[in-house]
Amino acid sequence: MKKPLLLLLFLFVSAPLILKSQSRTGLKIRGLVVDKKNQPIEFATVLSEELSFTGYTNDHGIFELNIDLTRFKSFDLSVKMIGKKGLDTVIILKPGLQELTFSLPDLNFSLKEVQVNEVRKAKSSNSSIVFDRQAIEQVQAFSLGDILNNLPGKKIAPPNLQNPGNITLRSEASGAHALNNALGTAIILDEIQLSNNANMQNRNVGKFGLAGSLLDSRSYGGFDVTFGGIDLREIPADNIESIEVISGIAPAKYGDLTDGAIIINRQAGKTAYQFSSRINAGSSNFSLSKGYILGKKSGAVNVSLNYLFSEQDPSDPIKSYKRISTGLMWSSYLFKNFKNTVSLDYNTRLDDVKLDPDVGREYMTYAKSRNFSVSNRASLSFENEFFKSLSFSFGYSKGYQETYNQSYINNAPKPIADKDTIGLYEGYYIPGSYTAVEHLLGKPSNLNSNLSLNTELRTGKLIHQLSVGSNIYYAGNNGQGVIVDPEKPRWANQGYQNERPYDYESLPSIFNYGLYVEDHFKLNVLNKELQVNAGLRYDVQNNRGDFQPRVNLKYGISSRININAAFGTSTKAPALAHRYPAPVYFDLPVLNAYNGYTIESVYLVYTDKIVPDNSHLKPSKSSQVEVGLSYKDDFISSSFFAYFKKNSDGFGTLTNFRTYITPVFNYVYHKGQRPEYYPNGEYKDWIASYYTPNNSLSSNNYGAEWFISTKKIKTIETSFNLTTTFSYSSSKNASETIQQAAANYISNSYKAWFGVYPSARTEDYSISSKLTTTTHIPKLGFVVNFLADIFWVKQQRVLKMGYLPIAYLDRQLKRYEISEFNPDNTDYNYLALSSSANSKTTQPFVYANLSIRVAKEISKFIRMSVNAYNVFNIRNRYYNPNSNSVINYTYPVSVGAELSIKF
Repeated sequence: MKKPLLLLLFLFVSAPLILKSQSRTGLKIRGLVVDKKNQPIEFATVLSEELSFTGYTNDHGIFELNIDLTRFKSFDLSVKMIGKKGLDTVIILKPGLQELTFSLPDLNFSLKEVQVNEVRKAKSSNSSIVFDRQAIEQVQAFSLGDILNNLPGKKIAPPNLQNPGNITLRSEASGAHALNNALGTAIILDEIQLSNNANMQNRNVGKFGLAGSLLDSRSYGGFDVTFGGIDLREIPADNIESIEVISGIAPAKYGDLTDGAIIINRQAGKTAYQFSSRINAGSSNFSLSKGYILGKKSGAVNVSLNYLFSEQDPSDPIKSYKRISTGLMWSSYLFKNFKNTVSLDYNTRLDDVKLDPDVGREYMTYAKSRNFSVSNRASLSFENEFFKSLSFSFGYSKGYQETYNQSYINNAPKPIADKDTIGLYEGYYIPGSYTAVEHLLGKPSNLNSNLSLNTELRTGKLIHQLSVGSNIYYAGNNGQGVIVDPEKPRWANQGYQNERPYDYESLPSIFNYGLYVEDHFKLNVLNKELQVNAGLRYDVQNNRGDFQPRVNLKYGISSRININAAFGTSTKAPALAHRYPAPVYFDLPVLNAYNGYTIESVYLVYTDKIVPDNSHLKPSKSSQVEVGLSYKDDFISSSFFAYFKKNSDGFGTLTNFRTYITPVFNYVYHKGQRPEYYPNGEYKDWIASYYTPNNSLSSNNYGAEWFISTKKIKTIETSFNLTTTFSYSSSKNASETIQQAAANYISNSYKAWFGVYPSARTEDYSISSKLTTTTHIPKLGFVVNFLADIFWVKQQRVLKMGYLPIAYLDRQLKRYEISEFNPDNTDYNYLALSSSANSKTTQPFVYANLSIRVAKEISKFIRMSVNAYNVFNIRNRYYNPNSNSVINYTYPVSVGAELSIKF
C-alpha cells in the first residue's frame, strides 16, 4: 500500500520541479455563444480535449481561452447546452484571430440533420456507444432499461416493469454468471457511482444458496436485485441528457467494476417547462421538469417529478408496480472557472402482489423501497502551464427496503427449535395451520467520493495530459434484517435447518478505496498519429490490493481509417450480502415423540450454529483485449470490434457438508405428563449440508461487433443503420460437485460417504443483427423509425460433469484422491453415477421482429409519438415434441404512445 501512495506523492510534488521553463507565445481568444435569436446563452459548457480545457459561458454568453502558439496550430472545440444542438468543430489558428461566435439552434425535428439512434464514438473508450437527447426521446422509454435494449446484441421488447431489470455486457453466460456481470457493470449518474453493495434483501444464503435466497412471489417471480446490479426500472429517462455505454476498456478513473460502465448525464441549466405522458398496455408514466436561471453567479436550478404506474393485467390487477421520483439540481458558478452542482433526489418504488381471493391460500407479496440521495460535484480550471483543473464529487444515499411474503400453511403439527445456542435441549410443537411470513427489512447506505487533478507536462516532443486521483466506496446496512416468528415458519426443518432472526445493525460496513494515474498523449509513428490513453489503477477491496493496468490506443492510418486496440484489467469488490451471510443453524431431531397432545409429547433437538467467515473472499476480476477498425467518410460510418474477455473469481456458492453423531434416546409415556427419556447406549449418524459464497465462477467470452450507418439520402430523406454481433461464452463453476452416497452405504458404514466429481461447463453463443431506417422530413417535423431485430442463431450446450468420481470423502470428511477409477475397489466403486449425455438447446429457425416508431412535432413545442412492437403481430413459435411444450420467441403486438409539451 505504501508504494502506490509514494508514487502519487512523487507525481504531485516532483512534476513541477522537473519541468523545463519554456517561453510561451500566448493568444487570448474570446468566444461568444448565442441562440437562434442572437441572444447570449449562459452556462453553456465549452470543452477542448487537445487544450485540456473545460469552461462555461458567463451571464453574457462569453468564455475565454489562452492558447500557446508555439504548441498549437489548431485545436478541437465542443460547445454544448441542454435543449440545443451541440457544436463540434476544429479551430484553425491564424493571425488576427481574437473573437469567435457560435450559434446553437434549438434541438427539434426542423433541423436538417437529427440523430435519433445510438452511435459509436471513441469517447471514454475506443468502442463507446452514445445515446444523445434526441435518441433517448425517440425510444419513448419508461426507464433506463428500455433505452439499453437498443444496444447491439440486445432485444427490443415492450416495457417490462413487473420484474427487476439488470444489464449485462459482452457475455452470453446465464444464471449466477449473469448476476456477476450485472454486479460488475457500473452505473455512474452525474459522476457518482450508484451502488448495490449494501443490498441484503435475501434469505439465508447457507440454506438456499445465492440465487435461491431471493424472496419470490408465488406466480410473479422476485422483485429484489441482491447479488446483481442496479434495478434499471428505478432510473427514469425523462431528465437524462446523454448516456455513454462502455463495454470495452474503461478509463483508469473508474473502479469497482469488471464488465463495463454506463455513464449518465442529466439535464442541468435553463429549460422550458416540459410535461410528458406515455402509455403502453397497463403502464402509464407522467413527468414534469423545468430549469430556472437564478441570475449571474447564482446559477440555475432544475426540478423534476416523475410518476409511473404499471399493472401486469389491467383486467385482473393482482400484480402492480409503482415508482415516484423527484429531483432538484442546483448548478452555480461562484467565481471564474469554478462550477459547482448540488443534487437532491428522492424516489420510491413498490412491487405489489395483492391477495387473490380466487386462490384461497392468502398468498401476498410486496417489495418496497425509499431512497434519498445528496451529491455535490465541483470543478475548478486553472490558467496555469502545469495544473489544468481539479474536480471533486461526493455522493451519499440512505435507503429503506422492505420485502414481505406470506402464504397459508395447512399441515400436521410440527416440532420447532429456535434457540441461538449450541447443544441438546427440548424444543416445542407448533400448530400445523397458520399464515407463514417471510419478512426482510434493510436500511442500506452508500457513499462514493472522487478526486481528480488534471495536469500537463512535456517530455521531449511529447505533451502528456496527466490525471491523478482517488476514489472512496462505502456501503453499510443498519436495518432490522431478517425478521422471524419461530411459530410461523415458511420453510421449517428443511435440511435440518431453521431460520433465526438476523440483525443487520450489528454488521460491519464495507470500505474500499482506489488510486489511479492516467496519461493521455499523442506521438508520431510512421508519419501517422498514434493516440495513447494509458492508466494504472490500484484498488483495495476487502483488504486486498490489486493493480489494474488499462490502455486504449488509436492509430490513424488516414483521415478516414483508424485502427484501435485496448487492454485492461479490473476488479469488483464483494457486496455486504457476500461478506456477511446469516449464520447457519442445524436442528437435528434427536427424539420426536408426538402423540397429538403437546403435554404428553417431547421434542429433543441438538442445535449447531455455524458462523461463516468470508473474510477470504477476493474481488471478482476481468481481463479484456479489444481490437477494432473504423472508417468514416462524408456518407458512411463503419466500425468493427473484436474482443476476448476473461472473467475469474466470480461470486458463486460452495456446498459444504457436516457429519454428526448423537445418542439415541428411548422414552417412557405418562398420560397427562411429559414423557421421560434416556439414552439407550446407541448412536446415530447425521449428514447436513449448507452453502457459503466463494470465488468459484469463471468464463471466457469472445465476440465481434460490426456497425455501419449512412448519412441521410436526400432523395428519400432516409438514413440506415445496421449492427451485427457475435457473442460466445464458455462458463463454469470451478468448485467440484460433491454428492452424498446412497443411504444404505452410509448406514452400513462403507468407507466412502461422499463422491467428488468434476463440475459441468456451459457454452452459449448467438448471432443477431439490428437494422434501423430513419426517415426524417424537416419541413414537417416528422421522424419514422423502422427497427428489425434479426436472430440468426442462439445455442446453449451443457457439458455434463464426469460420472466417475475423482475423489471421495469418508465419515470424517477426509479426502482421498482417485487417480484412476477402479470398478473393483469396494471402498468407492458404488459412487459411479449413471452416465448422462451432454444437452444442447438450439434456436430452431431464423426469425425477425419488426417494430416502428413515429414522432411528429407541432410548432416545435408539442411532440406526439407512437411506437408498435412486433407491428405485424407475427408470432414466432416452436412446438417441442420432447417436452410437449410451445416456445414463444416474440411477444404479441404492443402499442404505446407519448405526448410531450414544452411551455
